[in-house]
Amino acid sequence: ALQKRFILPDNGILVPGNVHRAASVQTGVGGKGQDVAIAMNCLAPESDSGLRLAQFVGCGSSGNSVYDLLKDTLGESALDLTVRTKEDTRICTSIVASDETTELVEPSGLIDGDEMDELLKKLNGVDAASALCIMGSMPPGCDEETYAKIYDRSASSKTLCLVDSVAGVESLLTKMDTKEDSGPSIFKVNASELCKLAGSKKSSSEAGGITFEELTDAIKLFQEKYSTSRNALFGLAITDGRHPGYFASFDKNSDDTILYKLPVPVLDPGKPLFPIGAGDAVAGGSLAAWLCLTNDDKDSTLSEECWSVLQEQMKANSAIISDPAVNAAVSAFTFGLACGSASCLQEENSVLDPTDVVDLL
Repeated sequence: ALQKRFILPDNGILVPGNVHRAASVQTGVGGKGQDVAIAMNCLAPESDSGLRLAQFVGCGSSGNSVYDLLKDTLGESALDLTVRTKEDTRICTSIVASDETTELVEPSGLIDGDEMDELLKKLNGVDAASALCIMGSMPPGCDEETYAKIYDRSASSKTLCLVDSVAGVESLLTKMDTKEDSGPSIFKVNASELCKLAGSKKSSSEAGGITFEELTDAIKLFQEKYSTSRNALFGLAITDGRHPGYFASFDKNSDDTILYKLPVPVLDPGKPLFPIGAGDAVAGGSLAAWLCLTNDDKDSTLSEECWSVLQEQMKANSAIISDPAVNAAVSAFTFGLACGSASCLQEENSVLDPTDVVDLL
């Protein structure tokens, strides 16, 4: 998506029905997978991380703008798996007021069969990924099996996969469970989405924190509804806005689920904050850190300062988490939460300063 930020004057408040004049208008990239790539690029801007975006980008004016912005930011090789479509790319408009940000999202264009076949053909022509991030909703024209097909072509037993999407969940989990050469996967989801998926109740609004009882009930009902989830997933990485996050670790040898409560860094309320894309920064930071810790090497995905503080986090957690694989996932998600908070300090979606991440962590 093409992201337009319509920024109101200082102390400006959005009043429905009124005329508002912007102090400035900014243009950037706004797709969830694109946001992840940008966040990961910020964490190691000087390295060739091998990032590739398997995506659809329109051929109209907004699509051309998105393509050029991504090429300038990530390099042309990052777009090797991109398919240009007949339909133009949608525009997401963020109205940034002093007290809150409102998003207006256009509908996506239809993806036709030839365009989907082209994307899958591109994926057939490349090696399995070391890390895979599946993000966001699917545009019209993509069936419920789309993410399962992408996973089947892109993942191997050595692939770490992070899923941040509620689209095609059952098909994707089934593929992860039945694919012979599948690696560990984490399902990242916010608390409200988890309750909706599980069919459970959350007493407060989406901005309010979930209670412990509501959370454990939602996890149990999610596992019952998606019976393959315990075998398909290493665990759940659960965000809850400014409230603490949780990592639910699944033990495949038993019915046990171990829940770790993780603090979210507190930001200065006196500073302007830009939360759009923060969740995508959490996903990108978590996956980059998980890959590094699993390989015990920064692997060109993190700056030296981030890698150093991440190792310290892993060492500190080892006092209470004996399983190295669980420790790596929990430490990575903790790092990702700091990335999400750091991105709130920057105006552009999911852009972050690694120094802010280190300070917040």
